[in-house]
Order: sequence, then structure tokens, then C-alpha cells
Amino acid sequence: MKDERIEQAKNKIRSEMAMIVFIGVVFSFLVKTLILNMSLEECITEYVIMIFFPLYQFIRMHILKVSVYSKSKQSIRNLVITILVLVVISAVVILNSMQESPVYDWQNSVVGVSSFLALFIGIFGVANRYNRYKGHKYEQEFDDDK
Repeated sequence: MKDERIEQAKNKIRSEMAMIVFIGVVFSFLVKTLILNMSLEECITEYVIMIFFPLYQFIRMHILKVSVYSKSKQSIRNLVITILVLVVISAVVILNSMQESPVYDWQNSVVGVSSFLALFIGIFGVANRYNRYKGHKYEQEFDDDK
């Protein structure tokens, strides 16, 4: 017998598992680019997953007519904190690697992290603006149904 409570629990478990996999992919990308000094071409699978995971989530939410836009600045603050942490960690790892090896090719690491940040911030900005627009539109649509 399937009731709503069981379906919600299964969906919550699947959502948590997807986030765990996403965090694992981010960690793998950071280790490969910053510690193992791999180029972006060697980490392309992780890179594509990290870029298209939020994009897929964004598309599915709008297909299902769900908006997660909130009027608080919490999402922007979280983005800024995440970017700052990523930049600090990247800088520390790159500086340590440069001190250990005088022939360390730091450009690959910087290009990989910078290109990811640029794409991620761009996608986040577009998605956030569109969410704001669609959130108001969905509210009006569902309020008119009453």
C-alpha cells in the first residue's frame, strides 16, 4: 500500500542522496584540480555534472510549476560565502603547491576553478532572476484559481 507519507519519505531520501552525490562530485573536482593538478579536460565529467545538476533542477521545478524563490537575501549570502570559501581554499592549495615545486603549473588550476565559478555564478544569476519572475507569476496564477 502506497500512501502519501511513504511517497514523501522516498522523495526526501532520493533528494538527500542526490545532494550527497553532488557534494561528492564537487569534492572530487576540487581534489583533482587543486591537489592532483589535473587539467580541466581530465575532470570534464565532474565539471559537466556540477554545471548541469542545478540547471536540471531549475528546469524540473519550472516544469512542475514550483518556485523556490524567497524574498530574503539568504541564497545570495550563501552563494557569496561559498565562493569566498572556494577562493580561499583554492588560493591556499595553489600557494602551497607553488612552494613545494618551482615548476608547478598553477595556471591550469586557476583556469579550472575560475571557469567553473564564472559559469556557476552566471547560471545562478539567471536562475534566481527567472525564479523571482516565475514565483510571482505562479502566485498570481494559483491565487486566481480560487
